[in-house]
Amino acid sequence: MKKSSLSFALRVISLLLGIVGVLLVLRSTEMGLKHADAYTESLDQYGAGGRFWLVQQSSIAAYRTVGAVLAGVGFFHALRPLSRLEMQRISIGESEETSHAAKAALGSADAMADRYKGQIQGTRTDTASRIIKASPQTLYWAFVDPDVLVRWLPPGGMRGRIERFEPKAGGSYRMVLTHNGGSGPFEGKSSPNSDIVEGRFVELIPGERIVQAVTFESADPAYAGEMTMTWKLEAVQEGTQVTIVCEQVPGAIGKRDHEQALAESLANLERVVA
Repeated sequence: MKKSSLSFALRVISLLLGIVGVLLVLRSTEMGLKHADAYTESLDQYGAGGRFWLVQQSSIAAYRTVGAVLAGVGFFHALRPLSRLEMQRISIGESEETSHAAKAALGSADAMADRYKGQIQGTRTDTASRIIKASPQTLYWAFVDPDVLVRWLPPGGMRGRIERFEPKAGGSYRMVLTHNGGSGPFEGKSSPNSDIVEGRFVELIPGERIVQAVTFESADPAYAGEMTMTWKLEAVQEGTQVTIVCEQVPGAIGKRDHEQALAESLANLERVVA
């Protein structure tokens, strides 16, 4: 037990002893009155009884003495001002408790930082691939034509709107994806039902590759960071193998859900160009 807590406990015990002492004094007074009445009765009826009364009075006096001592000592110790040593002990105890609380808070903050470290930095890579019966050139133009892009890029249950689009190396684009409620539960990154994407074209090689740097508008730091999306177009016998590689994916985006969404976008692309 800490010294400050022990000092407080002793004061409480002293206060209780003082209360017991007061009760004993009150009880002795009550007993004295009863014995005085009994003594008067005894004189009237028997003409004697003084010795009995004195014996009882001596016991009453003992009650009163014990009660007065307990009350005096108890209240004195319970109500006396704190000494300098006790004040120091209390201060030290409070400092220790504050220190423990601060350490606990720092520990929680460190744990939270460790938890979101990978999410903020975005160290994960997600991929999806699909063979589509179309030429690489046809598929490339489906990437750089904004009217076609919004028809296939949004995954199931979402629709897209392009607010800015500059299909050139170093050019930027802004897209708003809105959930239409048709594909189960959804938690938007930018609002409860939407994702706002700010993109930048890093590399555009017609018929071969499209590289984009993407960020999400969100107040949640778990979605922070720039994700690199590389779309590869490789001619194969059946048509074109389209592979999407997403690097530095924010950890708050579930891997399974993300790769499923990428696969849905590729399926949409096949339907649009077929």
